[in-house]
Amino acid sequence: YLKPSSGPLATMEIFKRPDKPSPVTEIVFSVTDFPTPWSFQYFMFQESNREYTSVGEQIKTIPGTIVRTPTADGSADFVVFSRVCPHLGCVFNFVPVEEEVARGYNYAPPPGQKVFACPCHLSVYDPMQTDSKGRGKVVSGPAPRSPFKFNFEIKGDQIVVKSLESGGIS
Repeated sequence: YLKPSSGPLATMEIFKRPDKPSPVTEIVFSVTDFPTPWSFQYFMFQESNREYTSVGEQIKTIPGTIVRTPTADGSADFVVFSRVCPHLGCVFNFVPVEEEVARGYNYAPPPGQKVFACPCHLSVYDPMQTDSKGRGKVVSGPAPRSPFKFNFEIKGDQIVVKSLESGGIS
């Protein structure tokens, strides 16, 4: 039972490629889809995960959001986050109305500040503040860490969401 059943270990299928998830498709937006600071769009990102069954892979759909954040010089800057709350996996929202955050999530953001907020257990994330990994900082609620961010790049007038940052609980 210590002997592999399908040839030398170096040629076995399980050693041919890493288990790192790979994107199924890239998500593309136009910079003009975000005309003003705090403009945002939701999207669904799909990635393929290797599965050691007869199926071979699992396609996972991850909700995300992209937000244009304000800058001092008026240029376009963006944050792109997974909308999966790291507390218990609920899907959170971008909440652009300060009064709604104060009333519904028991958090009063600074004037002009917009936040992400989870309706399940009231975690609130500030996209303008960052944790040690450059993610939106938890400013209220039970979430143990910030949400994962998406890796993206701006190519000309297009914003291309390429992959979800990897990693486990941090």
